[in-house]
Amino acid sequence: MIGEAILSLISGGVIFIVISRISGPDLLGTYALALAWLLAFQGLSGFGIPAFVMREVGAYGRAAAGQVVHAMVLGLFTGLLGLALMVGASRVVGYPADVADIIAVASLALIPSSFVTSCRSVFLALRTMHFTLIAVLVEVSITLSASLYLVLSGGGAMGLMVTLVVAKTASAAISLTLLRSRIRLDRPAISRRDLVATARTIFTFGIGSMLGMLTMRINTIMVSIWADLAAVGHFAAATKIMEIGLIVPTLFLQLLMTRIAYSFNTLGTRDPNQFAAWYQVLFALVLPTCVGGWVFAGFILETLFGPAFGDSVWILRILMIYLAIEAADAAMSVTLQAAHRQREDATRLAANPLVNIALNAALLPTVGTVGAALGRVGGVAASATLRSRFIARTFSRVHWFRFAFKPALISVAAGAACGLLQGMAHPAVLMIGYCVATVTFLVAWSTITPAAVRDIMRAPSASD
Repeated sequence: MIGEAILSLISGGVIFIVISRISGPDLLGTYALALAWLLAFQGLSGFGIPAFVMREVGAYGRAAAGQVVHAMVLGLFTGLLGLALMVGASRVVGYPADVADIIAVASLALIPSSFVTSCRSVFLALRTMHFTLIAVLVEVSITLSASLYLVLSGGGAMGLMVTLVVAKTASAAISLTLLRSRIRLDRPAISRRDLVATARTIFTFGIGSMLGMLTMRINTIMVSIWADLAAVGHFAAATKIMEIGLIVPTLFLQLLMTRIAYSFNTLGTRDPNQFAAWYQVLFALVLPTCVGGWVFAGFILETLFGPAFGDSVWILRILMIYLAIEAADAAMSVTLQAAHRQREDATRLAANPLVNIALNAALLPTVGTVGAALGRVGGVAASATLRSRFIARTFSRVHWFRFAFKPALISVAAGAACGLLQGMAHPAVLMIGYCVATVTFLVAWSTITPAAVRDIMRAPSASD
């Protein structure tokens, strides 16, 4: 999983950095806009199937083969639907013809991406993540080598999108091959009745997935409507750093979902606070990242993307607030999905894009791209509040502030010290000092313990 996180960081981060430094914010804006459309419609294409597969395999292991096979067949149909709608919607917005064509090419990655994420859910639930690592390694090798060549030789966004589609297709082929040859799930006959039954269960997962992907990408799309592609590039640069910060907690929460699914559905224990050690590790990963991103926002942006991107400092700082709330909100989401409460989860998630879009529409014309960042914070705060109240009423109140207290105190103290020392030492030295200090105190204060890490890495049933 660490290997996958590193490869994802290299694939996404390096390409953004190279494009920004060699070709500037215009090409970065076009590339990021096409990716935003792709990821926004991935919610429709995947339709919550990866989360459904992860829950079923996490709870029942290889006995969930029937659900896996029927879910992936449904994924083929939803992928075709997502492709058609993505091409049509991008034409309606009124982008220039070349930009619309690039988005159309990007849509071809929807179906292979859906297969990759579904296979990955099986690998993760069975703790065979080395298979995912193999597929991601091939994808990143193709994407990185070809994209770097294209950018350095003066290629445009169309070539970058074609490269992405080829890499996703290769990754999907490898994932499906490994799933069939190494995992060896029973392959039940596909029946119409089972397809219908699976589709009914998946439907609410799909609604939640579409809302989640829309929330993650609508800001970039709305910025492209109100501003030029250079502004999109600046917003995308800050967003990319925030998304890099999301990689590790996202992987962590996927592990948590399989464990909660096993505990809730197989063992019958339904108190989220039994995972207190997991939540404390989660905040120990997220809060130091958020505080560090706030304190060193200018240095990070200018070092990675160039001096021209220094204007995005406040966008990144606001997105660090979003990252902190999103970690808790996502933890509540996987809890509800694991407990077969996906309908209630999707209902509460609906407040996120509604608040987000409303704030974007109100703030973008007046305060620009900072308003788009504020929209993301407002949206995630709304869904987190609603989910927290429902979990407290249905299961038990989760003590989020207690779990976050130690990591928050350590991070803020170290960040404040670095802020006071700015101007007296190079920012790189201060950043290294910040990382060393936070890790040291987190371990010394037992925020991260070897026992908790071992428990996280076990397959769900192994803890019993």
